[in-house]
Amino acid sequence: MNSLKFLTLLTLSLWLGGIIFFTAVEAPVILHYVHDRTLGGEIINRSLAELHWLGIVCGLVFLLASLLRAYLVTASTKLLTLPHFLITLMLASTAISQHFILPAIAQLREAQSDPAAEAQFQHLHNWSVGLESSVLLLALVLLYLQARDAEGRS
Repeated sequence: MNSLKFLTLLTLSLWLGGIIFFTAVEAPVILHYVHDRTLGGEIINRSLAELHWLGIVCGLVFLLASLLRAYLVTASTKLLTLPHFLITLMLASTAISQHFILPAIAQLREAQSDPAAEAQFQHLHNWSVGLESSVLLLALVLLYLQARDAEGRS
């Protein structure tokens, strides 16, 4: 069961670390050094898509490991626990960004000379940042809950 706990912490840490690296290092560096706005946007879009796939895989592994661990410890598969709810919100936010917002942003990038497209791009960009920020915040709360749970069982 310790290996399942480790797996939940590992997957959550990988996802959280990816988000922090992307927002604090990768995106600012790309925006600073890539002067072609279209190219910079394409690089960021591709990186964010890869981060989303990492998050989806990590989130699903977290959820499965957490459910299995709960079943082995308590012989129950309570689905509506706070950690399961938080990881589901994180997965939903990531999937919305991946499958709806990023494709729409990529489409608008092609019509960047149109002022209406620029306004729509800013709107979608704000949604993207908001969803990613919410995933970051939820991941921090979830990591705290997992650490507290591990401390209580030690």
